[in-house]
Amino acid sequence: ALNPGPGMPLRITGQVTVSGIITGMVFRYLYVQQRLRMQEQAELQSRIQALQSRIRPHFLFNSMNIIASLIAVDPDTAEAVVEDLSELFRASLNDAGNQVPITAELDLCERYLRIEGLRLGERLQLDWQLDELQPGTQIPLLTLQPLLENAIYHGIQPLPDGGTIGIKLSYDGDDVIVRITNPIPPLDLRGQS
Repeated sequence: ALNPGPGMPLRITGQVTVSGIITGMVFRYLYVQQRLRMQEQAELQSRIQALQSRIRPHFLFNSMNIIASLIAVDPDTAEAVVEDLSELFRASLNDAGNQVPITAELDLCERYLRIEGLRLGERLQLDWQLDELQPGTQIPLLTLQPLLENAIYHGIQPLPDGGTIGIKLSYDGDDVIVRITNPIPPLDLRGQS
């Protein structure tokens, strides 16, 4: 026969109240953590989408001029440029943040650089330094191509003699390290392209 004392219901009520407060705090913490994760994801998606939308309009016009000039003299190259351009634009129409194998992203970069190489000729030199690609490595679609476009637009195009763009890809554990370098034009040549 259990005979609770006069303060027993009050103690139980106090323990239930403390448990309720602790549970509420834990739920609030988890809610705030989830909101922060969602905000970080939204910011990342915005950054990726901004990168994807950066294919400059002048690139399209320059590419179309290259195609038009090649049709009569070198139809095979003109066809290759059309295929490269269509792959670039197909990729730019994909959803932001789509993860693709790094080999697919590098293929898009090579397509882009082939087109720019036709326009810039000997002025565009490339220095590829790629570590052996690890199988399964994925990155967001169209993250490297806009960086290369920026390097050409600001580093190669303003220079009368052009220059070299360096593309270095290496691994540090599970991290992919990408380094893209370009020459820096003198101040008087910047913005004249």
